[in-house]
Amino acid sequence: MTATPHDALFKAAFSQVVYAAEELRHVLPPKLVARMDFSTLAVEAGSFVDEQLRELHTDLLYSLRIDGRDARIYILFEHQSNPDRWMPLRLLRYMLGIWEGCIADGAAILPVIIPVVLHHSDSGWTATTRFEALFDLPDGTAEFTPHFRFALDDLGAQSEQALQDRAVSAFTRLVLSALQQARGWRDVRELLLGWIDLIHGVLREPDGGGAMALIMRYLFEVRGAAEFATIDTTVREITAANGEVMETIAQMLESRGMERGLQQGLREGRQEGRQEGIAQGERELLLRLLRLRFGELPAAVRERVAAAQTPELDRWAEQLLAAASLDEVFGVP
Repeated sequence: MTATPHDALFKAAFSQVVYAAEELRHVLPPKLVARMDFSTLAVEAGSFVDEQLRELHTDLLYSLRIDGRDARIYILFEHQSNPDRWMPLRLLRYMLGIWEGCIADGAAILPVIIPVVLHHSDSGWTATTRFEALFDLPDGTAEFTPHFRFALDDLGAQSEQALQDRAVSAFTRLVLSALQQARGWRDVRELLLGWIDLIHGVLREPDGGGAMALIMRYLFEVRGAAEFATIDTTVREITAANGEVMETIAQMLESRGMERGLQQGLREGRQEGRQEGIAQGERELLLRLLRLRFGELPAAVRERVAAAQTPELDRWAEQLLAAASLDEVFGVP
């Protein structure tokens, strides 16, 4: 299992320059995009994120030419629950690291760096995007203070439909939708059904199976092994409805070398599923017996039974045999 599945999906998707170009064309000003030579876009090696922040941020650095000049684009993917108010300062530190690397490589002049933040918390971005806004500048000091801003793609501030309508590939739309929605939805089947058009679109693209494997691995890791069967069944239903024949997710991941940790997770998920299935059957039986004995049940009783596990259910079933009231069943004095 991947310790940071959000970062893994971000890097797997946007380390591919075709998808990175789509994201950059969307988030950067059109006049600047028009001057960029995307045929020169390349991923550069290295990461500049502080070690203690690696669970909250990950990054990618690109090089390309703008008006024939060497330039860098630095994307920081930020997924903590609240916006980092010091993000401009943090970016400046990372940009200095990039420039220092250029100097170490013998650069005679430094390339411009365009900083970009991709953010996907539920709350949306509420902090500043400008470095100079971190200061309370006295009159006459602004010219001595660095001025820059970062471009922001705030997934939390956009509707689900807006992401699905972006003028980018189906894969990029599905990646962004997954980052935006996968953590918060309670019903994974409902989530996947909302992605029907995106899933079909991804499967029509080159190496659609590999792209789907990345998304399914991400869902599996974010939602947990207990939901694997629902994810697998739903995706296969979606594709079958369109006349497509799709491998099981397990086969898909295995065939692409992404199966590490999957079998253990599936075993755990099946065991959890079996245990939950047994408990659910016991809940339904106990409720049926309670209704036969005491009539319509209060909501509080139904909720208590619905939240109970096998040991409690067994105890209540035994107490039901001699109980004269619901209070005696549940051990209320």
